[in-house]
Amino acid sequence: MIESDVLVIGAGLSGLTCAALLAERGLSVRVLEACATPGGSCSSFRRGAVTYDLGAALLFGFDGGFSPHRYLMDELGEPVDVYRHEAPYSVRYGERRIVFHRDVNRFIDELAEAFPGTRDSLRAFYDELYALHPLIAGSSASYVPPSEMRLKDLAPAKGADPCDSLKALTLLAKSAESLARKHLRDVSLIRFFDKLTSTYCYTTMPETPAVLAVTMFVENHEGGAYSIAGGPAMLAGRLEKAVEDRGGSIEYGAPASRILFDGRRAVGAATEDGREFRARDVVFTGALSQLASGLVPERLLPRRWKKRVLGYEMTYRNFMVYGTVDRAALPPDAMPIEVFIDNKEAIDEGDVTLYLESLEDPRLAPEGRCSFMLLGPTFSAWPAPGSAAHRDPAYEAAKQAEGRRILGLVDRRWPGFAAAVGDAVLASPTTVERYLRKPGGVVAGPKQALGQALLKRPGARSPWPGLWFAGEWTTMGTGTPAVTVSGIGAADRVLRERGLPEFRNAPRGNSVVRLLPTGTPGNVPASAAGVEASRCRWCERPPCALACPAGIDVPGALRRLECGNEAGAARRVAESDRGRPGREPGRVSCVGCAAPCLEVCVRHDVDGRPVAIAELLSGL
Repeated sequence: MIESDVLVIGAGLSGLTCAALLAERGLSVRVLEACATPGGSCSSFRRGAVTYDLGAALLFGFDGGFSPHRYLMDELGEPVDVYRHEAPYSVRYGERRIVFHRDVNRFIDELAEAFPGTRDSLRAFYDELYALHPLIAGSSASYVPPSEMRLKDLAPAKGADPCDSLKALTLLAKSAESLARKHLRDVSLIRFFDKLTSTYCYTTMPETPAVLAVTMFVENHEGGAYSIAGGPAMLAGRLEKAVEDRGGSIEYGAPASRILFDGRRAVGAATEDGREFRARDVVFTGALSQLASGLVPERLLPRRWKKRVLGYEMTYRNFMVYGTVDRAALPPDAMPIEVFIDNKEAIDEGDVTLYLESLEDPRLAPEGRCSFMLLGPTFSAWPAPGSAAHRDPAYEAAKQAEGRRILGLVDRRWPGFAAAVGDAVLASPTTVERYLRKPGGVVAGPKQALGQALLKRPGARSPWPGLWFAGEWTTMGTGTPAVTVSGIGAADRVLRERGLPEFRNAPRGNSVVRLLPTGTPGNVPASAAGVEASRCRWCERPPCALACPAGIDVPGALRRLECGNEAGAARRVAESDRGRPGREPGRVSCVGCAAPCLEVCVRHDVDGRPVAIAELLSGL
């Protein structure tokens, strides 16, 4: 039995946010994570000499406007380098190309050229969006989810017009379409915005709440869009460091099998290997449907709550292709994100989005190559992980066929693209469910649609004392800002119960978030040891760890070194160092070892030289 103040289940962005903030307040925190690395969808993986974004290739909220990421990193004092895209999107809309400029006036000009006669209506539409935006995102408590705010947080600011607050409240029941149709009469333009909302939040204009549309459309211009230098794993690594620097610990490869209860109060969790972890408070960050499918005893499940959670309409599933392409095969006007839309009438499998990840970041791929993630909706049936259908050769054949299909959609617009692609890594919804533990392979969780968004989400409070929620199932919005805000909200509820100071957005001076020019390497390891550690490929089944006589989690230690987390790396080695004959207390096991890890390091196949594992780990 292992005890702590707080047990967080899940080391995705919401779980890391919650854990780091609670540790910042002096609470003892332990995190259980099923995977081998932190970050969930906001992470990276490596193949050969390439680093790929796992899912969160485009982020918002690092500067200007609504900036929960900047607030979080400033609060924790953890620096992070990001690129801001001045014009991240190029939408290939039928035969048209529409550039999504950060400058809203340039974007309006772009749309007016594509849809003649709409300039005045577009201006009126965006004028209203910009007038409404401060009413939604301008609160001093803006990084607290509405469900976790107190009355004082919801009260209008001194001197504010009560009519403005009423106007903001009316948006809760309106759709984005109703807001747009006040100004936009061109049906084709409405359909274009329908496609944009489906790209952002997997919902159509009639489904999307107006309050979400206001935030989404304005923040693209005011706050801007960003990517993490070195890949999103660098953000997750900084948060992991924040947790461990403050005395917290993270157990990887430790999926929770059930929540532990004393009566109706949650008191911890058990893992699949039989260990039990006890805590005064438990924060669950996974899919809430998992609670209703075995994590919580059936006798403790409120019937109405279970029906509600299992009845959510989910977003559609995506199929993804990761790979590199010869830069010479890209058109000169290629942008970090290319959206290809063939069918202007409805969302279908012909809509794909291409993220050219290393177009701006030289660290992600070899010279002359550009790494990419290509994704599109899939409405086909895909098997559950580990099922007979998953093991059937027909599954792999279907996977290969789908990969060829969506590569072909890009090749139709950019002839020669598919032929210029190197080895590709394919991820079906089955793959997503297997690696990210997303039920059904649905990356974005329940739809952010009217009737099941906003205050229809459960927020941080659960039906059980001592159990709190965070993550994409719990709060308004999509993507990394939403889950970060949910983590802040969960941390605040735990602190409130203990009478400790909560986290509120307060004006700060210089930010630790650094905006880098395109082509400038960022989040570069600060030490020679970190640079050498960054050569690690984070293998799924690391041969170095398997060869290690002490069973050290080599990739886990090296990943921490890369992010400047030397104390965490040393702890990881010490925790892994077990069973080695003759080991002296406190002595790192790499000292005096024959280092069989070097012989099997996969870097031999990349550049003919292994990572200096023994030297790095013995120096901790």
